Amino acid sequence: MKEIKVAENSGQANKFIEDFFTNSFSKSEIYLLTYNKERSEYLTDITDTKEYGVSEQGLFESAVNRLFSREDELRSKMASLGLTKEEAEQCVSEMKQERIVIIAKKDR
Repeated sequence: MKEIKVAENSGQANKFIEDFFTNSFSKSEIYLLTYNKERSEYLTDITDTKEYGVSEQGLFESAVNRLFSREDELRSKMASLGLTKEEAEQCVSEMKQERIVIIAKKDR
């Protein structure tokens, strides 16, 4: 099961994250992505969400992503979280407009 929310700002992102916590998602099941890598890291820290890393993507894919553009890296990350190609494209489009994408994913 996965849910995707798009926030206009960090306040709205926090609200969506709190809603996910209320709906039984844990910290380790919520991912926050932005087009700007530093902004993603900062918001991940202040919202106490899971940092997307090697455990979600795999060592090889993580290393290869360093050679890709940011868009390709984001698409790859979202694919590993179970998003379809169309969902990932829509999310990248939203991130290009400085929006924040929050993905909550439960493995059932």
